[in-house]
Amino acid sequence: MPKTSDNDVPVANITPFGLRMQPALKRQIEEAAKLSGRSLNSEIVSRLEASLVQAEDNRDVDKQIREVIDGHEQRIIGLEEKLEELVQSRLIELVAKMNDD
Repeated sequence: MPKTSDNDVPVANITPFGLRMQPALKRQIEEAAKLSGRSLNSEIVSRLEASLVQAEDNRDVDKQIREVIDGHEQRIIGLEEKLEELVQSRLIELVAKMNDD
């Protein structure tokens, strides 16, 4: 029998999962479920799935931001090196001029 992914499991074959939550939170989720036309379970699953997608999107954005920051850091290092070269060059010129005088 071919192996199926976890997403292919019929709902009736999924072992129930007990969940404890504060009554106020449960009321909020029940209201959201009613507004979206879902069962309480479906609402919770939908919100969990959405939070995981959001977390993945956040990781992608964080990676992109890190890449931009790394690029700026490298540019700053290059500019600092160039500045140091210019300062050293100018100091050599000034010392040479002082020795000439």
